[in-house]
Order: sequence, then C-alpha cells, then structure tokens
Amino acid sequence: MAARSQTKTSHLNIRMKPEVRAKIELAANASGKSVSDFVRDAATREAENTLLDRTRIELNQADWERFITALDAPPTKHRRLRDLMSRKAVWDR
Repeated sequence: MAARSQTKTSHLNIRMKPEVRAKIELAANASGKSVSDFVRDAATREAENTLLDRTRIELNQADWERFITALDAPPTKHRRLRDLMSRKAVWDR
C-alpha cells in the first residue's frame, strides 16, 4: 500500500461583527481567494511582522563597534541612485 501524505490542520474560530465579515469577504473576493485563505494569509503576514519587530540581535563588542562605525559613517555616493532620485516619479509624469 502506497504511503499517502496527510496534512494535519487545526481550526481557529473568531467572532466578529457582520460588517467586518462582509469587508473581509469583499476583500477576499477581490483578491481571488477564499475567505479562509485570505484570513490565514493576512494573519500569517501580521504574525511574521510582529515577531520580526521583536527580533533580538546580539553582537560581541568588536562587531558592535563595527556596526556603530558603519552607522556613523557618511553615506556612500552612488551615481545610479543619484540619477534615479533626480528623475520624476512615474506617477508624477
């Protein structure tokens, strides 16, 4: 008998006002997703952003000094960036 991959899922039940649900359904439909996919994607994206905002990075003293030096250094001049910033934005044309 061939092994079959089974995906285990769990449910998340939330309560919301009817107008909130209607807005979510409208947005899900506009993005071509089911309500479940839309809510799952939005919740996952928000969870990742929340956790990234709380990521702690530890540096030893030497790396900390290099980091601070890099932050304090004047910006490097980049011709291509200067050219790009001197052009009119596409939406302003």
